[in-house]
Amino acid sequence: MSKFKDVVVTLSKKHPQTAEPVQAGHTFVIGVLGKKSAYYEIATEQLNNLHNDDLQKALFQLLHPQTPHH
Repeated sequence: MSKFKDVVVTLSKKHPQTAEPVQAGHTFVIGVLGKKSAYYEIATEQLNNLHNDDLQKALFQLLHPQTPHH
């Protein structure tokens, strides 16, 4: 089973699909898990307060959504 630690994180100043530059003060966080990839945009200032684990967990939620258990 996949774990968030399996997500490969890359930071980019360009959009992962269109290669357009990101708006000032922002960074794209790109994650790859197996054959799936996902990304989101984050304020660079906010990024400085996060660790790689935090980025992996956020991307893992996008790549491998869990169904809520009731």
